[in-house]
Amino acid sequence: MLTEHTSKEFSILSYIDQNSDATQRQLSEHVGVSLGTINILVKRLVKKGLLKIERMQPNSIRYFLTPSGLANKLERTYGYIVRMYRELLVYQQQIAVAVSIIQKANPRKKVCFYGPNDEISQLIEAVLDTTELPAELYKEHSLSTFTQMFSPSDIVLLVWNMEDETALKERGFICENLLSVLHV
Repeated sequence: MLTEHTSKEFSILSYIDQNSDATQRQLSEHVGVSLGTINILVKRLVKKGLLKIERMQPNSIRYFLTPSGLANKLERTYGYIVRMYRELLVYQQQIAVAVSIIQKANPRKKVCFYGPNDEISQLIEAVLDTTELPAELYKEHSLSTFTQMFSPSDIVLLVWNMEDETALKERGFICENLLSVLHV
């Protein structure tokens, strides 16, 4: 688990990796902390051997990741990717369980996901592509078009947008908020 300081250190290492001519002011803006905090964090990274500072001119310095700094950044990136992948797998399993529970409770109704075309819809699409869940995804449909396509008596919806949930319930649809199912 990244602490607040290690997260900021990682942000500094990543930014410097892409922008070796970065100033402390730019780092401050990128990381979202004061110049004083950046100064402390940069000194800590130098002390840890992850960052090297080279004076280019009397009032100009340049930052470089040391081999240890590069390895540290890569290790943190790998750890982040692994954690996010595991989290996505958990969400995919929770979505599958939610659909199964809703399908069993409403055997004569179609289970559909309804919401905007965003990261959540992409996750749902991936789940539906890799499983044989008895559900469909409807994104980028206007509410009026969607309500013309389906009757509340034929469908149970999983939504992730509060406004959609409210509007659909007002029209008589049974809705479950997917974010509460996923405990997000």
